[in-house]
Amino acid sequence: MEFIEFEAKEDDEGRRLDKAVKRIFESKGIQPENIFKLIRKTLIKLNNAKSVPEDRIKSGDKISIADFLLNGSTTIKNAQPKIHANISVQTAFKNEHLWIINKQSGIEVQPSKNSNFCLADFVAHNTKTTSLSFRPGPLHRIDKFTTGLVAFSQSLHGAKWFSENIKNHSIKKTYLAIVENFLPENELTIDDMIAEKNACTKLKKIAQGIFCGKEISLAKIQIETGRKHQIRIHCASQGFPLLGDKLYGGSKIPNGEFSSCDFFLHAWKLEFPKDNPLLLPSEIQAELPPLFKKFIENFLKIPTAEFII
Repeated sequence: MEFIEFEAKEDDEGRRLDKAVKRIFESKGIQPENIFKLIRKTLIKLNNAKSVPEDRIKSGDKISIADFLLNGSTTIKNAQPKIHANISVQTAFKNEHLWIINKQSGIEVQPSKNSNFCLADFVAHNTKTTSLSFRPGPLHRIDKFTTGLVAFSQSLHGAKWFSENIKNHSIKKTYLAIVENFLPENELTIDDMIAEKNACTKLKKIAQGIFCGKEISLAKIQIETGRKHQIRIHCASQGFPLLGDKLYGGSKIPNGEFSSCDFFLHAWKLEFPKDNPLLLPSEIQAELPPLFKKFIENFLKIPTAEFII
């Protein structure tokens, strides 16, 4: 029996054998049979020896897979995500560890049954890696209609570092939003439970104005946690729903130039610890979408250059 050999790389260090093998099959566009069974039958071996699925692999290890398993005896599935040429993906920063994208409104971060394009597939499709088991993916999420910065891993080291520093609050996330009603002059801190988990959001008013007879405020928002819909829920709970966010009590944006905007929420800035090992700048800002920028300048009566520095 002939075997095809794959060498584990640095980003495979510590991964389970079965997980690494699953990634190898997926990279070939193949739906494998029961991997546990294949390993037990020694059709898959680690360093040319009988192994168990739970074995941990090291950089330089050799994984051998019976060639017939990779040559058509299993079900082939479509491995290529649908990449739409008319969707523009704007890179805010990229190096060997992280790819940070300024997301458009209406684009999903991860796959969903209602969408045939997502950034996770786009990044995976456009990332070259020699790793057997590592797959680049999103390191945090923002809603479909929220714009701005989303970070994706490009290496296992980058993924671990980013996740650890998000968890210990060393990475700071700042958003811009248009909310209904006039915010107080002092910073508003909301510390409340969402889905039985602690969530903390801080709002600071930048400017206020009137839109279609309704009081509105431009808010700079910092979050110390990342619960689903956290900003939208917290703002609404204090009487400041996002303009247009009908799910949480916001008023519909009337027909007109801005009616295509579900709401105005922009993941504006990421701040990183100085002298970080990933060689990231101290902060990265995402350019505002044109309609968001125009709305601010028309109804908040301030040029965006005054606060986007």
